[in-house]
Amino acid sequence: MSFLSLFMQATEQVTPFGLLTKLSGKLASAPLGGMTQLLIRSFIKSYHINLEECANQDLSSYKTFNDFFVRKLKPDARPIAENCAAILPCDGTIGQVGDILHGRLIQAKGIDYSLRALLGGDQRDCDHFESGGFCTIYLSPSNYHRVHMPLEGTLLKTIHIPGRHFPVGPRNISNLPSLYTDNERLVCLFGTEIGQFAVVFVAAALVGGIHTSWSGTIENRNKLKIDYYDPDQFHYQRGDEIGYFNYGSTVICLWGENAAELEEELGAGLGVQMGQEMLL
Repeated sequence: MSFLSLFMQATEQVTPFGLLTKLSGKLASAPLGGMTQLLIRSFIKSYHINLEECANQDLSSYKTFNDFFVRKLKPDARPIAENCAAILPCDGTIGQVGDILHGRLIQAKGIDYSLRALLGGDQRDCDHFESGGFCTIYLSPSNYHRVHMPLEGTLLKTIHIPGRHFPVGPRNISNLPSLYTDNERLVCLFGTEIGQFAVVFVAAALVGGIHTSWSGTIENRNKLKIDYYDPDQFHYQRGDEIGYFNYGSTVICLWGENAAELEEELGAGLGVQMGQEMLL
């Protein structure tokens, strides 16, 4: 391991990202009047946000910074690909794509991590994805932060895994080997026509919370929590919204062996949008 990697790990361990995340979450969700408007306008300018695609372009109607950060888009802003097995669930940048081999996923060049650790430790959940594939998508602050259903499916189970809130930018991905399995995450398992499909929300530094369409914002917990769902109650169509992040983070999609072929143009570093083809 390089000196830089060791130094970053030591630095990240002593930085109070959990406290910073809580404080930033409270600030971002507070109605601050003129200060809120100043923050939103500064954010738009700094990150070159395209207001033309926003469903609500009246900035004065956003009472908190988070209201704007999780803004909805116009219905036609993200066309949904139909002639494919699954679409990309969110805007962002591809971190890695590839095969799940011997229970390991690639995080960065020379770094991989455990499927079992990612999903919370139950080998029965892992068995659905062994020898399958994965796609990791990093959401920067400039991206649209709502997450949508990649294909038609029924929610079967969620696993909330408490953890740290390390930043998930490219520098940390390359230097913190257990980044995705150390950070807080919510594993969502769906039954679909191509077998079980997982959408994993990975929290990060300054993320005010992971929010789902079926249970709202996930509460802070100290222990792993598993919830099972009635398959007749939570059925989603391709492109339906299933949640959002209150700040930048990562979504990891998992599918089983021989379920479908990955879109060949997808690769590390590629900027993508929700609705584009992911699996053929």
